[in-house]
Amino acid sequence: MTKTSAFKTAAILVFLLLLLGFSSLIYFSYQDYVHPKHVYGRWIEVGAPPYQTEVLTLNSQGVFRNNRLVSTQFEFDGKRVTVHTGSGRAIYQIAGTFDSPQLRRLEPNSPTQRFIKEGYENTVDMQGGGAAKHRRAALSDHFGNK
Repeated sequence: MTKTSAFKTAAILVFLLLLLGFSSLIYFSYQDYVHPKHVYGRWIEVGAPPYQTEVLTLNSQGVFRNNRLVSTQFEFDGKRVTVHTGSGRAIYQIAGTFDSPQLRRLEPNSPTQRFIKEGYENTVDMQGGGAAKHRRAALSDHFGNK
C-alpha cells in the first residue's frame, strides 16, 4: 500500500465518519422535535365563558377533555396534534410563541377553539371577545347614557 492510497483511504474514512455523525445528529434532533412531550400538559380554552371553559389534557396515558378520557393515544408531528375519538377526528395546530404556547383547533373548525398551556394564562385575554366585545360595550354606553 502506498502513501497516496493510505491517505485517500483515511480521507474517505474521515468523510464517512463525519457523514454518519451528522446523519445521526439530524435523526435524533428530529426524533426529539416530534416527541409528544412538547405538548404534554393541561391546555385551557381561551375566550369561553368560565362556566363552559374546556380543559384538554395531553399526557402519556392519552387525551382527556374536562378530566374525561376521550382517547388513549394521539399523534404529534412537531406542528399538529391529531386526536381520534368516537365522535371523529380533531386536529390542533401549535400556535403562539415560546412564552405563550397555544393550540388552535383546525378540525372541526366550528366552533373555533384556542387553548393556552396551563401556567401561561396571564399572557392572553382569557375572556376573549376582542374588538366585538369593545364595540358592544361602546354602543351600550352610547345609547344607554341618552
